[in-house]
Amino acid sequence: MDEIIIDDDRGKAPRTWDFLLTVFLLFLLLVLTALFIVLGFGLSVGSLGCADSSEACNGTVISIGVLIATVGPAVVALAGLVTSIVFIARRRVSFVVPLVSCFVVFGLFALGAWLVRLAVP
Repeated sequence: MDEIIIDDDRGKAPRTWDFLLTVFLLFLLLVLTALFIVLGFGLSVGSLGCADSSEACNGTVISIGVLIATVGPAVVALAGLVTSIVFIARRRVSFVVPLVSCFVVFGLFALGAWLVRLAVP
């Protein structure tokens, strides 16, 4: 007789440490994202130095830098949140997703701030 084998994840015991660590890292990710969005809007103040300067500033690079620093962390945090929830529901190791998302959020803000600083002489 042919038997049908179904890979069912419902039989696995939940990992409490993974769940609690994921929830903590998701909270940290949301706090970092909120902080970097507020600081990202503050980067637009960097263009005020262009008014007093005799050198020309690159407004396009400033806009791109501010956009990367504000929208980028929000998109990454949303993707990390959804992916973490899916991993938790499927009982996969999920703490890695918000951890990597925290590093990517930090990197995007640093990239945006570097671009704004690069555009203002």
